[in-house]
Amino acid sequence: MAGITTQLLACVLLAWIAGDPSAPLRACAGLMCGAGVQLALALIRPGALGFGDVTASALVGCVVGVFGPVPFARWWLLMGVCGLLWLAVWSQYAKRRPGVDARVPFVPVVVTAGLLAVLSTVAN
Repeated sequence: MAGITTQLLACVLLAWIAGDPSAPLRACAGLMCGAGVQLALALIRPGALGFGDVTASALVGCVVGVFGPVPFARWWLLMGVCGLLWLAVWSQYAKRRPGVDARVPFVPVVVTAGLLAVLSTVAN
C-alpha cells in the first residue's frame, strides 16, 4: 500500500510540474483497472494468480495508465504474448531443476510488458 501511495504522490508532483492535471486521474484509472482485472482473475481461478500479481498489476497499471488507454491496452496484449513465452521458458527451466517449485511467477511478465508498453509509447 505504501508503494502505491508513494507512486500516486509522485505522479501528482510530476503532473503539477508538467502542467498535466489529468495525469493523476489516468494513473488512478490504470491502477484500478490493472488491479481490478487481476483480482477478478485471481478470484475466478484461485491459485492461478497470487496477491503479489495483483499488487504488481496495480503498480504497473498506475504507470502505464498515465500514458492513456492505448498503452494500457497494449500492456495487456503484451502480457499475453510475454506470458506465453515465459511459460515456455519456465517449463524448460523447471524440467532441468527437479527440486524447483514449478509454479510460474507472473510478476516478471507484468513488469516486462509494462516496460515494453511505455517504451513503445515514448518511442512514438
